[in-house]
Amino acid sequence: MPNPTQLIGAAHLLEEYDAFAVDLDGVVWRGEVLIEGAVEGLEAIRATGKPLLLLTNNGGYHPAEVVERLAHGGFQLAVEEVLTTSLVAREWIMGHGLRGASTFVLAPQTVAAQLADVVRIRYLEAGQTADLVLIGRDTELSYLRLGLAAAAVRAGASFLSLNKDPVMPVENGGILPGTGSIVAAVEAASGRTATVLGKPEEPMMRAAAERIGYENVLMLGDRLESDILGAKRIGWDGALVLTGLTVTDDLLDPAPDYILTSLRSLALDADAAGEKPLLV
Repeated sequence: MPNPTQLIGAAHLLEEYDAFAVDLDGVVWRGEVLIEGAVEGLEAIRATGKPLLLLTNNGGYHPAEVVERLAHGGFQLAVEEVLTTSLVAREWIMGHGLRGASTFVLAPQTVAAQLADVVRIRYLEAGQTADLVLIGRDTELSYLRLGLAAAAVRAGASFLSLNKDPVMPVENGGILPGTGSIVAAVEAASGRTATVLGKPEEPMMRAAAERIGYENVLMLGDRLESDILGAKRIGWDGALVLTGLTVTDDLLDPAPDYILTSLRSLALDADAAGEKPLLV
């Protein structure tokens, strides 16, 4: 590891690590818009020939959709290089004896569609319950649906959340409520705490490490409380990318190993003005 007080070119990081995990929202894109320079950074990783995994808490994305969106931006990716919380949910459900469980999904239909072959999706009415309640960023959230989810959890349903990110970065600098805002409401109304699957929690981080390794991996993300903390918990290093929710004026806790202005930094040498990462 270089001297923590030293300024270095971000391209040097490509030589230091054996594999790379990259967050999506706030790092590769915001909403529907690719972040400037993100494809250049991904291409720089690809050119090393080392493993790359796009690692997102957004279970609403299907891996094929991620592949298609990046292909339109000029970057070629395989579906096996995308890990979402919906994929982690499938693994968790099957590993905990809940295959075939009646499931109320308080999340986008794209999440329900990815789970329909491992659970029985149930659309609850008043007085009905389910074996499992799964929370995601439900963009069609209603008071009725919130109440049905809380009632099912109070009645004893297994209680999962894809993540606990309170907000989500979107285009034009916007910020919208995230899954964490919804699960907090269900927790408050049910008196129970959800099992969280996404970063920084063990189910997502272990699934990622099993794909690209436990040692000498660099995680690049925009959230300290999910990306950087998740990296630390699994034994990876973490690089904070300043194109999403965290800025350098924030209290950096947990402290990242590096700070990058954008993914483009990976494609630039040590003399590239304004695009140097800081070791902290």
